[in-house]
Amino acid sequence: MPCANRPREAARGSALILALITVFLATSISAALIASLGRNIDTASALQDQRQARLLARGAVDWARNVLSDDVRRTPTDHLQELWAVDIPPLPVDDAGEEGEVAGRIQDRSGLFNLNTLITGEQPDAVALEQFARLLMALDIPEGQARTLAQSLQLALVPATQTAPDDGLPHSPLVDPLELASVSGFDSDLIERLLPFVTALPAEQSTINLNTAPPEMLFAVTHGLTMEAARRLAAEREHAWYRTVAEYASRLPSGARLISIATCAVRSRYFLVTGRARSGSATVSIEVLLDRTENWPTILWQKLL
Repeated sequence: MPCANRPREAARGSALILALITVFLATSISAALIASLGRNIDTASALQDQRQARLLARGAVDWARNVLSDDVRRTPTDHLQELWAVDIPPLPVDDAGEEGEVAGRIQDRSGLFNLNTLITGEQPDAVALEQFARLLMALDIPEGQARTLAQSLQLALVPATQTAPDDGLPHSPLVDPLELASVSGFDSDLIERLLPFVTALPAEQSTINLNTAPPEMLFAVTHGLTMEAARRLAAEREHAWYRTVAEYASRLPSGARLISIATCAVRSRYFLVTGRARSGSATVSIEVLLDRTENWPTILWQKLL
């Protein structure tokens, strides 16, 4: 009899093991499904936060466009004491129950040296060459080296139809000042020093705003001006900005003169707007280059950071 019970006991043992395995598998699958559902919910929530953050950041850009549009209707000049030049600190936002914040910043780009002006109508521009060489000198580059660097960049921007197209140089307008890295002599250290003072904009109708130009740029566009005098002129603008280019010229020290009146202005056309926003767990930053040719600024390019 004991031998006859063994098959039945073995069968019951196998059934028990099978039941335990079934429960284990069911529990594992349920746990995996619950975890997957949780991840899907988290992903959906994160995507929603991301979408809302982008909308808020774009709202900061639209705010900037409104400010610049209003400004161009009210005043004939642009200077650093105007509303558009004040950074908007992070402001709390309650977006459909989600806590967040939004901030914005408008930076003038017409007060910087536009690298693309080194070529005008596919031809080298002598005035821009002189201005860029003086900008390099303002950064403590020796005059001889500064002029060599300026000429190297100008040659690099000459259209490929007029020079060797396979030398690895841009031979077209720059989109980003960081492209200077492809030009001989412009190492990372020099580019980093240049970045606060240069930009890459369409060359047509690009002028330098004397009200927003840093002292180094005032030095660059003015023959016979020392850096000390340039800093003094820049400081004076905080109380009395220039209403005309002629007014700037009238305040220059004896012996100083503008290299070219035609390349200077007291109004800005190009602005870089940065919008930053947070919604829930998502944070988004967006950069937009605006062209204020008309009353309502148009977007030349935009990128998410």
